[in-house]
Amino acid sequence: MKHSNHPRNRALRVGVIGLGQIALKAHLPGYAKAAGCQLTAVHSLREAHAKEIATQYLIPHIYKDWQAMLESDVVDAVSICTPNFTHVPIALKALREGKHVLVEKPMAMDRSGALQMIRAAKKARRVLMVHHNMRFDPAVRTAQRLLRQKTIGEILAFRGHLTHRGPQAWSPKANWFFDPTKSGGGALMDLGPHVFDTLAFLLAEPLMMAGAVAFRGKGTVPGAGPNLVSTELHCSCLLRVKNGAVGSTTVGWADTGYHNRYYFYGTKGTLSINLAKGDPITVELRVQEGRLTPDLDKGSFSPTLYEHFIDCIRHGKTPWVSGEEGLRTVELIEAGYRLIQRPSTTLI
Repeated sequence: MKHSNHPRNRALRVGVIGLGQIALKAHLPGYAKAAGCQLTAVHSLREAHAKEIATQYLIPHIYKDWQAMLESDVVDAVSICTPNFTHVPIALKALREGKHVLVEKPMAMDRSGALQMIRAAKKARRVLMVHHNMRFDPAVRTAQRLLRQKTIGEILAFRGHLTHRGPQAWSPKANWFFDPTKSGGGALMDLGPHVFDTLAFLLAEPLMMAGAVAFRGKGTVPGAGPNLVSTELHCSCLLRVKNGAVGSTTVGWADTGYHNRYYFYGTKGTLSINLAKGDPITVELRVQEGRLTPDLDKGSFSPTLYEHFIDCIRHGKTPWVSGEEGLRTVELIEAGYRLIQRPSTTLI
């Protein structure tokens, strides 16, 4: 990837568009801790909220109009932390204005939107990166090394599972999650990107959709109050990769807790990753009794997601989660929805 490098003698100026929970809990503290950048602008429709956050992080510029932020000369790059249906128009405007873009997952609600963003980034010669944050987790990075070293041999099968109480537990005021015109879908659109990208990253192979079923919500989501739901609450998919390995994924909003796990079954043993509570990685070998719990390669292999984004801008690198990587995830989600929407076959 080639684009004009950012001057190394000046901190990268970053703006955050949208101040929902993902911005408050991930993007803002992430940039605040990252070297080589400075938070210079925030956008929110809630002015009082924006002023409070700006004061907390010593951010000099506040915008109620995201277009005005992008047309200004106070940011070099932006994080897009707004509802799914706004990702494409904001990203396209940002890239036309010469800003680098880190966009929340899913990067777009469909393949067409993702392609538009990729083409715009290439034309503008700017970095486009998707916020698939699980690739940067120490457990995932350590597991990647172990799988590359064939610790459990050749992969025969795999499984990914990510379920929790639903968006209302994470962001109670974000009712747009339950409106398919704004979200693009339910649990598959919300949680599918995490599972699909993490599995594809660890397997080092593109995933192919083989089947999908879902329970579609009708009425209210447990704990969500009056939010009328017409999207799926729970979805299971069947996957395969070119080498013949097969797998499954489960994502859903109907859990009473938080479960985020990945399993790989190989010719020499099994490896599991736990991104919730418990041992982060366990390995069970066929030739050895008991479980192994490998130490995490903390700090020895990768920067944080935000440091990586900044480094890519400064040195013209292709991000680990490029627009093309984000596109493949969007295509998988679209394939899943096509299968879900097929008329079901009655078994006698």
